[in-house]
Amino acid sequence: MTCRRMLLALAMLAVCGPAALAQQAEQALPERVTLPVLLRLVAERSPRLAAERVAIDAAEADRVVAGALPNPTLSYGRFRPSGGAHTVFEGSRQQQATVEFPLLIAGQRAARVEAAEQGVLGARARVAMAGNELALRAAELFAGLQAAQEKIVVLAEALSEIERVSSVISGRLESGMASRYDLARVEIEVAGMAVRVQEARADEAEKSSGLAVLLGAPGWRPRAEGLLTPSGLPSDLSTWRESLAARNPQIAAARREEDTARAAFARTEHERWPVPVLSLGRTWTNEPFGAANFIGLSTEVFLFDDRRGPVAKAQAELRAAERRREAIEAEVGVDMQRLLDALSQRRTALERFERKVDVRTPALRQMAEDAYRLGRGTVLELIDATRARVDARVTGIDLRAFTVQQELRILALTGGLGE
Repeated sequence: MTCRRMLLALAMLAVCGPAALAQQAEQALPERVTLPVLLRLVAERSPRLAAERVAIDAAEADRVVAGALPNPTLSYGRFRPSGGAHTVFEGSRQQQATVEFPLLIAGQRAARVEAAEQGVLGARARVAMAGNELALRAAELFAGLQAAQEKIVVLAEALSEIERVSSVISGRLESGMASRYDLARVEIEVAGMAVRVQEARADEAEKSSGLAVLLGAPGWRPRAEGLLTPSGLPSDLSTWRESLAARNPQIAAARREEDTARAAFARTEHERWPVPVLSLGRTWTNEPFGAANFIGLSTEVFLFDDRRGPVAKAQAELRAAERRREAIEAEVGVDMQRLLDALSQRRTALERFERKVDVRTPALRQMAEDAYRLGRGTVLELIDATRARVDARVTGIDLRAFTVQQELRILALTGGLGE
């Protein structure tokens, strides 16, 4: 019975152990995060980024393989006469031992090491590009989470206001100063506003769970810390041109790919040369004893295959890498100009909205409520004023969210999102 209990406990530990570890890891995550903290967590704990980093380990293993010298070949043979006269050797048997050393005298090893080094740098550049894409995804989800949280606050306040108006109308209905239509109309508005609150909560849950997916923590539901505020990045291309050329992850990866293809082409040119083999051997006979030493050099003769095919293939791959790099540089420049133009338009719309619309909405609500209390306005005017105020505040949140997202895309394009 004791052994059975021990086996049962071990089985339960094996089944529940990974789940318990995952739960502990989720509990270690903060409930409220800022954008820098979130980006650090993504860089440290993203399963997708961890999978991308395995490519660096593979490239470093290739570098080890490229730096290794070729192994010598050791051979041993034994001869015994099988009949006839001793025309080959005198004695009862003959033995032979030979060792062969490949000689990489055409620079093959150095070319292999250089190609492997460029492969490691290329793998790191690709991982950096993947990390930048994940960081942008996380930052956009964070901005969306901030916007959803602010919308929930605004819509919840509006729902409370409309419910208060509904109670006022109910009291006026009992005193005969309001109609059933007024009460029905405001109750419909209460139901509609409640639906908008639920939609905002669903959006918040979606953004929060999206962040949890990026970190591989399905039970984590973070909240965004801070207000959704544009950072005021410069919107002229000249300010970003230098950082765009030097730090854009896509351009950096394309350049590393070009360097890797160039190193592969140089390696292929060195590999085209034959590798001579130095042979050292000794032969000896028994009964009677006799010995002889042997030294020789062998090499491949380019008679049928001159190895032009691999060189031509590597040259074509180098040209393709150069064209891809040129295309990415051109596309990134155009994309940068597009983002800056969109950012300028978003800012103009936000400034115009805040200057002309958002300031007037509280006074509009107060005037409509006072007019309804004094009997100079209808319930439709009161509801319209409340809805206009809510829509204005929600529109302001959307405009700020659009502006922040444009700024995040610009930072990601210039490699400055991690900063």
